[in-house]
Amino acid sequence: MRIEKSGFHAYNTYLEEPPRDAGNETALHRHVIIIGGDKYSFFAHWSGKFAHKGERISFNWDWDRTGEFRNIDKSSFEAFAKDGAVQIRGDRTDKRRPAGRR
Repeated sequence: MRIEKSGFHAYNTYLEEPPRDAGNETALHRHVIIIGGDKYSFFAHWSGKFAHKGERISFNWDWDRTGEFRNIDKSSFEAFAKDGAVQIRGDRTDKRRPAGRR
C-alpha cells in the first residue's frame, strides 16, 4: 500500500537499544509517524528525522505478520519541501555505520 504526498500530525523517534559510549547516532531507533490518527513506523540506525514539519511525505507500507503494525518501507520514503523538491534524508541501509564515520 502507499501513502502519497500526505501531511503528518507527528513524527517521533525512540531509542530501541541501550545507550552507547560513543553516542546514540548509529543505535537502532524506532521512527513513528502519525497520519490521520494512524501510526506508521520503521526502524533505522539513525536518530535524525526523514521528514520535517510542513513537508509532505510519500512511502510504501504494509501490515506486519500480526496485522497490528503498519511498517514503512524506508527505502521508498520521500519527503517533499514546500517547493515540491524531493528531500532524501536518513540512513536507509540496515547496516550499522562504523564508529566515527558519517
